[in-house]
Amino acid sequence: MSAAPDLATRPGTQPAPGQPPGWRHDFEVLFDRVRARSFSRGGLVATVVQPLLFYAIFYCTFAGMLDERGIGFGRFVTATVLVQALMFVAIGSATELSADRTSGVFARLLTSPVDMRAMSLAHLTVVALQGLLCTVVITLTGHLAGFRFDRGALAALGFVVVAVAFAVALSLATATIALRIGNAEALSAVLHLPYLPLLVLSTGFVEAGLFPGWLQPIVAASPVSGVIDTLRALSTAELTWSATLPGLAWLVGLIALFSWTTTAAFRKVAIR
Repeated sequence: MSAAPDLATRPGTQPAPGQPPGWRHDFEVLFDRVRARSFSRGGLVATVVQPLLFYAIFYCTFAGMLDERGIGFGRFVTATVLVQALMFVAIGSATELSADRTSGVFARLLTSPVDMRAMSLAHLTVVALQGLLCTVVITLTGHLAGFRFDRGALAALGFVVVAVAFAVALSLATATIALRIGNAEALSAVLHLPYLPLLVLSTGFVEAGLFPGWLQPIVAASPVSGVIDTLRALSTAELTWSATLPGLAWLVGLIALFSWTTTAAFRKVAIR
């Protein structure tokens, strides 16, 4: 993805006859295609409406309970709902990738002169935009429930960057699974199975110290706990390196690991 575009991709120039138009052209075409599908009416229901529905359910369930304990619902739960929404974004992106495989679109692209880097970049760019949309919508909704950014614009920007990076990391993980599993039903089960345990066994709804003793190390070391705690730290006055470093370390590690696994899975599909 770091290669410079060739002459054929520069504005105002046309590729020579028989020469591929270049990765920038491929990216624009593929980006428009993936974006149109992901931001369709059905896609927006999953990206926007579903998280808001969960936010309302959690508010009705936990707001009174947390208020009795002196915990602000908006400040505590907004990061949890956002992480949950980003999980749905990653699952949805993998489902669309699988649909391209089963419909034959993926095979046609692999046999065409389309730059493979453009395919990956278009997919990840759309996921990042979905993550950004989720973050904005849930943050604004959380504002109505008391969510605030206490540490200024830079911390707020960090909040958004961490959320989008988490969406990209998860989408790389789910893309690896989608490229490895050809059966759509099996893929759906594998994608949805870890979501609930990962969210429940985290600091999303209960602090780690309130779990049974044998579960506390697992909850504290969870990547979901790390990201949620980082988002909370970036939105409150309790912003410290000790609160943010575990989540940031998880993000770097997840992106590095799943970039490699996705590339390997992609190559395996491409050479079949």
